Amino acid sequence: MPIPTYTPGYPPDGSSLGQTKVVIRNNLDGTFQTLAVDHIDNNGSPGSNPAGYHKIIHEVSQTNVSTATNVNQVFSGVPGTLVVNSTTTPAIPNNGDTQLYSLSGAGVLSQLTGSLLAGNGYAWVGGILLQWGTFSMASNIHSQGVSYPIVFPHNVFMPAVIGSTSNDPAEAAGVNLSSVSTSGFTAYRTGNGNLNYTFIAIGN
Repeated sequence: MPIPTYTPGYPPDGSSLGQTKVVIRNNLDGTFQTLAVDHIDNNGSPGSNPAGYHKIIHEVSQTNVSTATNVNQVFSGVPGTLVVNSTTTPAIPNNGDTQLYSLSGAGVLSQLTGSLLAGNGYAWVGGILLQWGTFSMASNIHSQGVSYPIVFPHNVFMPAVIGSTSNDPAEAAGVNLSSVSTSGFTAYRTGNGNLNYTFIAIGN
């Protein structure tokens, strides 16, 4: 059964309760039912929970959001479509799915969700973008360009090679990085061997 439509201005001046009781009842019932969509209702239902507490939070996807001074906003939108403070958000991921965002009262935007959980993938975690993956270096190759799964929208803080298919830990520790950018890096080594390496990078 649909929630009754709210009719403002009831009861109007000069009307009797009998003339307006249906509208008043619909207004009261509709308000109660609307609040109960995401909240424990006035009677503690479901169960015997504290009235007014959230059960779940449903968010309508936003397309345009601006800073509200001294107020933090949490909302959802589609990356690459959502516009925040007149700037279109990066399309990460670019699959058209809604993601969660936080916009501080000072205008600092953080993407909170969105991921590609694959061997070469990424995940937004509390406004930080983590990326990981693998790359190969053939025998006697000492320099290799490596691209992240996606380009960091703003900054890359800490790319690192953290492992290799060699049983010698020095193989991974011996890989140095140069030409670090938001799109990738160059790995170089002094050793030899046909090896696969694992990397991780942190940025935003």
